[in-house]
Amino acid sequence: MRPMEERDLDAIVTTCRDPDTLRWTTVPEGYTRADAEDFLRFVQGTWAAGTSANFVLTDAADRYAGSIDLRLSPTDPLLADVGFMTAPPARGRGYQPAALAALCAWGFTTLGLARIEWRANVGNVASRRAAEKAGFAMEGTARGALHHRGNRVDAWVGALLAEDLS
Repeated sequence: MRPMEERDLDAIVTTCRDPDTLRWTTVPEGYTRADAEDFLRFVQGTWAAGTSANFVLTDAADRYAGSIDLRLSPTDPLLADVGFMTAPPARGRGYQPAALAALCAWGFTTLGLARIEWRANVGNVASRRAAEKAGFAMEGTARGALHHRGNRVDAWVGALLAEDLS
């Protein structure tokens, strides 16, 4: 994992145009290089503000394999949530569960978090599998919990607690 850089933007555009990424995330349809540039500026701004830690996952050749972020709660200093997407060529290779476990361990040990939450649209089996492999316990289904492309959709909800890593 490393900070996002300009050299990642073309791969981010490709990932954000992928049908599975569009199906399960809120990235805009018709994602462009300008959208990726805006995202990079956003990521850099939230990092500088101390509200989010955003990273890219890379393969052995340091090529973009996905993105992951840990977003701190504005109302509870011991709570955060995670979000992630994986580049199509990197799917099923274990990058995301490994990155998720490492990012959460960092959140607990360095930031002193007590709870990290994960949510995904019901049916996003790949996201759920990554969360479970990283140690997240499924807590249930929240009805109409997410706004997705003009609709309210149900979300799977899971969490990882600091004591889960002990």
